[in-house]
Amino acid sequence: MILLERFIEKLKLKAVDIVDYAEPNIPITGLFGTVGYPLFYLVWKYILPQPYESLDLRLMEAVITLPWVFYRFLPKKMKDFFTVYFFFSLFFLIPFFFCFMLLKNEWSTVWAMSTMAGLFLLIILVYDWLLISVMTVAAYGLAHATVLLLDGKVLYTHISWSYLPLFLFAFFGSMIMNHRKKVAHESKLSLVKSLSGTIAHEMRNPLSSITYAMETVQSILPGKPQAGIAESRTFDLSYAGLLSIHDVIEESSETVRRGNKIIDSILASLQGGEVDRRYFKRYAAKEIIHTAIETYGYSDPEEKKLIFIGTSRNFEFLGDKDLFIYVLFNLQKNALFYRHKPGFRIEITTEVLEGANRIIFKDTGPGIPANKREKIFELFYTSGKPGGNGIGLSFCRRVVESFGGSIVCDSVENAWTEFVITLPHYDSKPVERIKKQILSHKHVLVADDQEINRILPSKYLTEWNCRVDLAENGRQALEMASSTRYDMILMDIEMPYVNGDEAVRRLRSGFNVEPALVQHYREVPIIGVTALPEEEARQRTILVGMNSYVLKPFRRTDLTTLFDQYFFAEKVRSDSASHESISGARILLVDDNVTSRKFMSVVLENLGCRTAQAEHGKHAIELLDQEEFDLVLMDMEMPVMGGIEATRIIRKGECFRRFTGYRNIPIIALTGNSDEKTVKRVKDIGMNDHLGKPVSKHDLIRTMSAWLRQSHPEEPPLVQEALRTSVVKINLMSVDPWKDIENENILGLSVITSLKDIGGNELIAQLFELFLLDAGKIIDELSAAFEKRDIDLADQASHTLKGSAASVGAYKMHVLAKYVNDVIRTGQWPDHEGWADYVRLVYRETSTAFSAYLNTAETVTPVP
Repeated sequence: MILLERFIEKLKLKAVDIVDYAEPNIPITGLFGTVGYPLFYLVWKYILPQPYESLDLRLMEAVITLPWVFYRFLPKKMKDFFTVYFFFSLFFLIPFFFCFMLLKNEWSTVWAMSTMAGLFLLIILVYDWLLISVMTVAAYGLAHATVLLLDGKVLYTHISWSYLPLFLFAFFGSMIMNHRKKVAHESKLSLVKSLSGTIAHEMRNPLSSITYAMETVQSILPGKPQAGIAESRTFDLSYAGLLSIHDVIEESSETVRRGNKIIDSILASLQGGEVDRRYFKRYAAKEIIHTAIETYGYSDPEEKKLIFIGTSRNFEFLGDKDLFIYVLFNLQKNALFYRHKPGFRIEITTEVLEGANRIIFKDTGPGIPANKREKIFELFYTSGKPGGNGIGLSFCRRVVESFGGSIVCDSVENAWTEFVITLPHYDSKPVERIKKQILSHKHVLVADDQEINRILPSKYLTEWNCRVDLAENGRQALEMASSTRYDMILMDIEMPYVNGDEAVRRLRSGFNVEPALVQHYREVPIIGVTALPEEEARQRTILVGMNSYVLKPFRRTDLTTLFDQYFFAEKVRSDSASHESISGARILLVDDNVTSRKFMSVVLENLGCRTAQAEHGKHAIELLDQEEFDLVLMDMEMPVMGGIEATRIIRKGECFRRFTGYRNIPIIALTGNSDEKTVKRVKDIGMNDHLGKPVSKHDLIRTMSAWLRQSHPEEPPLVQEALRTSVVKINLMSVDPWKDIENENILGLSVITSLKDIGGNELIAQLFELFLLDAGKIIDELSAAFEKRDIDLADQASHTLKGSAASVGAYKMHVLAKYVNDVIRTGQWPDHEGWADYVRLVYRETSTAFSAYLNTAETVTPVP
């Protein structure tokens, strides 16, 4: 009885599946039958007469097909019975009708061909070969019995046994073609089901997180006021409660962002795209594993207790944190399906090996048969678990392989299953290849007035596949950056026309920069490259907003360090430095929306600012003339006087009696439109910058901080003077520094060897020639400055000579120029009477040593 019920249930499911498959063709087939059956009566009766025709039978068939025509318009109750009606009517419409007419016409050629056409139509509608075979045999048997009953005999007058192979060929050929169509159809359905299942699963965590976040925030907030309580009543919220609310919101936002990213990655993967490596970063495996365990959406708190972590051996890898967490989530989900097995547990361990690193994920579930351990990584393959879609492990393998690693499965049935993720060492060749692929998307600007100091970094950058542009001075660097998006800038601090300090200051403020690039250049890494003493380099780079500095000569290791720090390190958003720069600032908020003003004032006052509020531009102008402000946040659209008109009046300054800073006070537009046209309009009317509504706290802090630093133009020269007088000097207390210099090596072979590794002897010869040409001119400038007693010109010349000599490996010249520069920076001249002539002597020694080195290099025979 149970077997019969299961058989009937499977039969019903099969019937529904067949109707779903045939559904697109049902109405058009019904229309063809309703019109075609009567129409062909005229053809076979009068136009091409056949031995037998029946109008009654054809009209009956036409009536049977009518529900097919109106299938899509049938009420739901009737559609529920249509599956049964479909098979009943189909049997009489096609196989029975054609077999009956074939036998009544005694197997005439016309009806043999017509029956074959009917068979084609049946195969199109019903893909199942077994059902088609049963229906055809049953229909032929019933037709034979009907003809025998009506006529008392069945004649095969016109039959030709050659019809049999033709029928068989037509049947099997059509089945093969239809099978391919069916497979394609099922693949599409499978894809849709898999996608929906995967996306639903990926959204479950973010939605659960949001639900939990709302419940948590609600529990922290004071109780909801009852109706009738005065609106002016205040409610207390503790400092710890406020922090908790922010933490909950930040964690939930991160979860939602991660879920969206995973969905986008899976969709791209299913469309044949590769895993996007552009945002790969350096991560520690231990931290990622713990994050995955802590943030997984457990259905029961007890599930987490089944997971045991042994990650004492930590290691770093290059990859995507969100995607790797997804990999671990997927392994957890698959393993926890068997959590009810007695003694079940999950163990996650790490291993640091000589050739690679490994993460081992082991569970004590039922195990996986040997013949399925590789198949489980195939797309759409499922092991029969309910809810499985065959995407998870396939995508996991794509993710791990994109990291340069591998994932394999080992198992013992009824004992355990183990997934081993192998990842290359962070400093390995596979990771280097991935880095080069990522860096091929990076565009770097090198700005230096010395060609030698431009060539070296550009060569190193080219080795890493970066695109490189070169600028000869600060002014050219600004022009190039104003219209081109660079991912990193290497900026010499001291250059002619516009020095590196001023160039960075202008770039950070958005001065003459394309509107779409303003925000980008507030955050892009800018590295100072200098021959200044390290303490001065550190202070100057921090002062103007550079991210860090590199001392000349620029080395290959410097570049890899910068890459790891700014391209491959996880960015942690920190506004602490900006907080300090805006703390204590006096801000005027101009907005007609009371809620917006309240919100902004709360944010700014929590950051240590003092605020005043104006509801329109006219009120703002009155307040500016009454008290001092450091910055104005101005809404664009307001009644009485809008932001555009107010800014024009402020910049003219004609309306003020006491306010004198109308030309320089930073005015930042608050606008709901952030398109380039609006941004250009903002700049044209005299506003300094814009912030799109709603304003994020991070953007507000960054923008205000940048403009508040720029609103005091008198500060940098004073600070630079302080640095000049307080800079850490080289040791001038030596008994005889000139003797120490005399004993130095003329060439720095370590630098020259590294140059040779980049471009061989040809590059070295090119750099030596450039240095000797430039150094000769610089020494002439240095001598002329000494004769004129122009200490500033001498400072600049000796500084440039110091940096160029270091970059090309002219070690003795570098030490000498450094000593001379350090003395001159104290406001004095070197105490050696013939120091200028000694500089020329060292220059000639360097030239001779360069020539000797090149001659030796050319005579050395390469080892095969």
